[in-house]
Amino acid sequence: MNLSGARWLATSLALASFTAAPGVRAEPDDRAAAAQVLFESGRSLLEQGHFAEACPKLAESQRLAPGIGTMLWLADCLETSGRLASGWAEFKEAAAISAQRKDPRQRIAQERAAALEPRLSKLNLVVSSDSAAPGLELRRDGMLVGSAEWGLPVPLDPGIHSVAATAPGRRPWSTTVEIRTEAEVLPITIPVLQIDSSSASNVDGPDVAPTGQAAERVGTGNTQRTVGLAIGGAGVVGLVIGVAAAISAKTTYDDSNSHCNALNECDAVGKQDRSSAISRATVASVALGVGAAAVVGGGIVYFTAPTRRVFLAMTPRVGGGVLRFDWTF
Repeated sequence: MNLSGARWLATSLALASFTAAPGVRAEPDDRAAAAQVLFESGRSLLEQGHFAEACPKLAESQRLAPGIGTMLWLADCLETSGRLASGWAEFKEAAAISAQRKDPRQRIAQERAAALEPRLSKLNLVVSSDSAAPGLELRRDGMLVGSAEWGLPVPLDPGIHSVAATAPGRRPWSTTVEIRTEAEVLPITIPVLQIDSSSASNVDGPDVAPTGQAAERVGTGNTQRTVGLAIGGAGVVGLVIGVAAAISAKTTYDDSNSHCNALNECDAVGKQDRSSAISRATVASVALGVGAAAVVGGGIVYFTAPTRRVFLAMTPRVGGGVLRFDWTF
């Protein structure tokens, strides 16, 4: 619609007191005043042909004080600026509200919407039975598109539009399309989303048995406990050796006393026995120290081994429970 069309709209709606923003009286004074100023400024700019400036002012006036009159002016501005789908939607809404209120502007809104329909460009998101993966979500320009809308051509304004598809356990997909001309219908076929191998082994909940690589890693808890037992067992052996060496050292030292005087002066046999006792005492100290450390270390390894329950609780997150335990053994 050109500039003369805007003037025609104003003339056609004169009978409905279209010169002020309808509905402002129901709003607080400050909102009503702001809505009125925005409406008058937007209408003036529209009549002067400054559509890019007029439409935002009319839209804000409608937000502050919703009314059929402002809605029709906004619809006319959107249509005139080339945003045919947005203008058509405003005309349709104005017609519906007018019908409910038995407002005479219903006819004008219906006629304008009907005149726009053949010019609308549309985008159709096609989802086949193969591509309809469980949990599939589609978004157009960032907005969620419900499954009831799939396969229906939806009017859109000219310009570049984005389409994205996601599903649990699948790789996301996205594309862009540009609407350039009027009455253009563009089908976008959603492909079969590829399985995301990084999350294919993840399961949700402790009652589901993992498979593949994850199933192999469940056994790491048993392996860790086995290693812990082996380390602890070696520690026990070390303690036994240490105690035996200590007893032998004490016995040998006591035997040396019969070959030494009160001044610890010993003959050759006594010197040999005391040297042997010192060596055995050193072995006992080392064996006892290492054995005690091994027992403690083995206990830590054994009791910190992951159980099946803990492992499964971590698997829903990539890099979670499964990966966290990999570094242990």
